[in-house]
Amino acid sequence: MFRALAFSLLLLAPSAAQAFSQCTVTQLTGPNGEIAEEGSNPVAWKKWVYAGFIHNQKIGIAVSSDAGKTLAAPVILDTETSPHHLRLAASGTAVYATWRAKFHDGWHILFDASRANGAPGSWDKPKDLGPLSTNLTQIAATEAYVHIAYLTTDGNVALLTSTDHGQTFRAPVSLGAGWGEIVLAAFKKTVYVAWQLKISRDRFDVVVAASKNAGAAFKVQDLSSGRQVGSVEPIFSVDPDGGRVSLVWRDQDDSSTGDYLYSNDDGRNWSVPVAVDSQARQFMVADAGSIIYVSYLKKYMVGGVPDWQVQIATSTDNGASFPARQNLSGPSGIVDIVGDDFRPVPWVHGGMVRLTGVTEEGAYMWNGKNGRIGQGAYLGSGDLAAPALNSAVWLNASSAVDYGVCR
Repeated sequence: MFRALAFSLLLLAPSAAQAFSQCTVTQLTGPNGEIAEEGSNPVAWKKWVYAGFIHNQKIGIAVSSDAGKTLAAPVILDTETSPHHLRLAASGTAVYATWRAKFHDGWHILFDASRANGAPGSWDKPKDLGPLSTNLTQIAATEAYVHIAYLTTDGNVALLTSTDHGQTFRAPVSLGAGWGEIVLAAFKKTVYVAWQLKISRDRFDVVVAASKNAGAAFKVQDLSSGRQVGSVEPIFSVDPDGGRVSLVWRDQDDSSTGDYLYSNDDGRNWSVPVAVDSQARQFMVADAGSIIYVSYLKKYMVGGVPDWQVQIATSTDNGASFPARQNLSGPSGIVDIVGDDFRPVPWVHGGMVRLTGVTEEGAYMWNGKNGRIGQGAYLGSGDLAAPALNSAVWLNASSAVDYGVCR
């Protein structure tokens, strides 16, 4: 099943940083594989990289112990029927997986953990954490804490928390009514959950719940309340050194404006939203402390036809402004956005930044450092790409799951 192919570099823009020179691609599954959207896979912790997939109703986790250079054969987890929406998280020597599975009474949250870097034989028996709706779940891990956010069958957003590396979970905490687009971030004992709340037929607000005691109690705020327009598609990122939490969303205005805001006090108070760019979709944020990156798709007209191109904007003044914008892809050939298939996903650690994006030719990964982004390396055909360290996972044109590592 494992087939390694070297892909040559495709140059897309003038070089601003050391670009990747070569990517090696390994096919993890045959056709009809599945990965989730919004970049929960792969995940990395120091030199460890974890790549997951679903194929033939089985969940596989492939592990690299050398920063993605080599990948071990996948560990196949014991699963129930019809698993979907696999999410991963890692902290220390622990790696966690959550997904939804179809039982006789509906969909349930499944959870599994390894506390030995995903080694064969180290995974627990999967836990059934109870029923949920069909919306995407989210998972975050920090120190000994594991958090899972999800939408309940009665339309409320809830959080499950483990304080012992996923061995046991407390009873779920209900955070309030929700609609979807749930996101989650954690830093030490602080945990943040955001989601869309349907206010009327044409308006959504972004609601944020913040806890500074590991999910035991929350302050819940409607951050869009009182604004002229509603907000959709929230995304979080936490500065791993200072603990600042960054948030982006897209306004429901005619210009489709993307806004950035932050909190420095564990989510009690939030900054005034700052416009990043307009005529854009699918904003993502990566908070690297001294530099904040916001990636997104911007709408251009090419020959009278819409063309959605991969952009990145950076702030070096703690999110007060985003004056530096770079078009990474140029003309993409993407006329219509389909779900989250083309969402550009950033990943940061220290001074380095990685970004995956998609054009009609397939998936690319960009390499950057300290705000400077280099040329894009072609990974292969497909979409739903996401990065971690020098690795990426995506769904190729045959709906097989591919793993790539660039250098």
